[in-house]
Amino acid sequence: MLLLITCAIILALISVGRSMVALMKRTRVPGSLLSVYKMFLLFLVYLTMIIAFGSMYLCLIILDIPVLQEGQVDLADMTLTPLTRVQSVLYFSAVTLLSVGYGDLTPIGIGRWIAIIEALIGYLMPAAFFVTTIVDYRESSKL
Repeated sequence: MLLLITCAIILALISVGRSMVALMKRTRVPGSLLSVYKMFLLFLVYLTMIIAFGSMYLCLIILDIPVLQEGQVDLADMTLTPLTRVQSVLYFSAVTLLSVGYGDLTPIGIGRWIAIIEALIGYLMPAAFFVTTIVDYRESSKL
């Protein structure tokens, strides 16, 4: 079980890295500042990040490592159905990545550091997206 969860966490980290590389990759669309392709790519990268970080939280919860709490109760201690746990970790991941931060779920322990990394990526992704878009546009305008 531990090996399976470790593999899931490693796959999540790989998918996060590959998604960031795909977002930074230059794609030239002549005469267009924003393309449907770039917007769809940004959406897919956000979705991948939410699922990857949600998977990391869920794997740690399955290992009984406290990462999230709702109120004063650790999410791992609650008698929740697996579907409810999946919904909770995906919700927390989306709220953290998109910089909303409602406060109903709180990271604890190692979950704080994971949430910090996720929030940092959430802040940097739009900046990287717009910088690469502008650079691509300027280079395609020179041609």
